[in-house]
Amino acid sequence: MNTDCLPPGRRGTAFFFWKKNAAPRRLGGFLFCLALFSCTQKPPVLQPAVYHWETQLALSNFEKVHLDSLQCRYLYVKFLDIAREDDAIQPYALLEVLDSTGLDGRTLIPCVFITNNVFQDISESKIDWLAQKTAQALQSVGGQFAPNQFFEIQFDCDWTASTRAAFFLFLKKIRSRLPANTQLSATIRLHQYKFPGQTGVPPVDRGMLMLYNTGDIDDPEAENSIFQPADAQKYIHGAAATYPLPLDLALPLFSWALVYRDGSLWKIIPEPAPGAFRDTTLYTPFPTGQDSRYLIRQAGYLGGQYLRAGDYLRVERMDTALLRQAALQARKIDLADDARLAFFHLDSAIVRRYPARFLRELCETIRPE
Repeated sequence: MNTDCLPPGRRGTAFFFWKKNAAPRRLGGFLFCLALFSCTQKPPVLQPAVYHWETQLALSNFEKVHLDSLQCRYLYVKFLDIAREDDAIQPYALLEVLDSTGLDGRTLIPCVFITNNVFQDISESKIDWLAQKTAQALQSVGGQFAPNQFFEIQFDCDWTASTRAAFFLFLKKIRSRLPANTQLSATIRLHQYKFPGQTGVPPVDRGMLMLYNTGDIDDPEAENSIFQPADAQKYIHGAAATYPLPLDLALPLFSWALVYRDGSLWKIIPEPAPGAFRDTTLYTPFPTGQDSRYLIRQAGYLGGQYLRAGDYLRVERMDTALLRQAALQARKIDLADDARLAFFHLDSAIVRRYPARFLRELCETIRPE
């Protein structure tokens, strides 16, 4: 009998019970099968979730139907950004709730995005002040919802070796300013996932592993910096069998246009219209691999940004084939038993590209029933 699943101190006793108590064989057989089943049953299929990353919340009817079709119970909603400008640190871009219909029956998880430079050369007293201000901002935004309680709050910061201590201290301080039963989660980049001993593990209850942004966005010659299977494999292969935190998983659904000027990244234009580049008098196309590249021939506007002649532009997106590859790679990651698969992000244009049925298939691919 396999006793690996028995609690400490009980291993080695199961066979003795089985042999010495021959009379109640049926009961013993039942207990054996029950123990075997409990040891081998698989965790459930991943629970689908979606990120909402806009500064105004008002779900369209199309988005509501999509969430219902996806059977999405969890909605990660960005409540505020925190950034440093001219050495001033301040929460800004607070969420404005225009319409709360469509949120009934869903669990909202407030998210706080923090730029890494916030924690550069910051004093402990300033960290304490920031934790207080952030808690107040969360309470202010949360007051737009009913009920005003959230079981989890997520913090998104790509910390580095020079900012790790300050960011982790911030997490500890803000925990003390939130209701006692509030769980904290943090986003985990792939390099942080593979090298926790070097990057540190944030003092939170669970992590959201971001299986994207695998390439170098600053490199004009890179191919699809959003996701490349070969790049992702470098971080998944050789990682520890388990990460110190229970992990959820995030996959990208977004697209963007990266504009390079004089050899350097100049602007990021989110979700460019698919037909924006058909005019060959304005754009010289160079389709390559999983992205498309264009040379700007005449000055003009794209996504509200003024482009100059000579600018270089690369359009990156996630097609269904790439997402399926990402899902297959994710099967090697030790996710939490109650893990969620969060898609980034909720937008009517994005939703039309990825039907709910396909997204549910990704959940089942990562963890089959």
